[in-house]
Amino acid sequence: MKAVPYISVRVLKYVFGTRYRLAAFTRKSKVFNKIVGKKLFDGDDMVVLPKDKVVSRTIETNIEIEDPSDSTVLPSDVVKNVIDRADDIFIMNFCICRRSNKCEDYPVDHGCVFMGKGVHRIPKDFGHLATREEAKAYIDECGKEGLVHIIGRNKLDSIWLSTGDKKDLMTICNCCPCCCLWNMVRNISDELGSVFKRMEGVTVTMDSSKCIGCGSCSEICFTRAVKPKDGKFEIDQFLCRGCGRCVEECPTAAISINYDEGAIDGIADRIRSLVRLNGQDAVE
Repeated sequence: MKAVPYISVRVLKYVFGTRYRLAAFTRKSKVFNKIVGKKLFDGDDMVVLPKDKVVSRTIETNIEIEDPSDSTVLPSDVVKNVIDRADDIFIMNFCICRRSNKCEDYPVDHGCVFMGKGVHRIPKDFGHLATREEAKAYIDECGKEGLVHIIGRNKLDSIWLSTGDKKDLMTICNCCPCCCLWNMVRNISDELGSVFKRMEGVTVTMDSSKCIGCGSCSEICFTRAVKPKDGKFEIDQFLCRGCGRCVEECPTAAISINYDEGAIDGIADRIRSLVRLNGQDAVE
């Protein structure tokens, strides 16, 4: 079983480009959809967090305070809250998606963070065990690189890394818009796509009166949730995962993102309950 992660890396290098076709087939075949769901997504719960930068920008625009990060709970605090409860943390020294996709726009050496006792089965040359403070600093570094945090329980990671029970591994993805495996959510069946969701309490809105139809928001959207309409653009709330990249790209501030700070603790508690991070039971 020790060879599984190495084999997975080599295989993914060749099949990564087929992910959209495979995802689309889940819409065409109920049998294939059921098999994929059971084998790869069973029990998954992945939450996309808005970028701190765009939330800070919205707060600064609406409230006009000097440094919103000093007095505001930011989305990355959800990740840090979970990290603070983890006894076992592993930082990957590469992103398997960006490496497979030969990414040239975002750092390939900034990979996922994994938590739970399953991390002790990850090959040592894939990264290193980390302290809580090191992991939180790394999360900030990934944010500065323009990467979006996606956190939760992902069965696929426990399979390709051969870490055992899915409840023994928590994933924090640090994703770019061009290579993220979850780009396939735009092609995959609604049933499977539902395991990959926006953070509770997040809303993304478009002010059509400010939209100039430049399309920068549509180009950066990795779920293709921003769509043209009558020479302008609108947001498909069903596809939108609330990452906030479109907010950052819009030159006229036509898109805004808001979220409920009061929901942060509840979200962090729910995410922590998905995996045994420090000996506690995880929910199914």
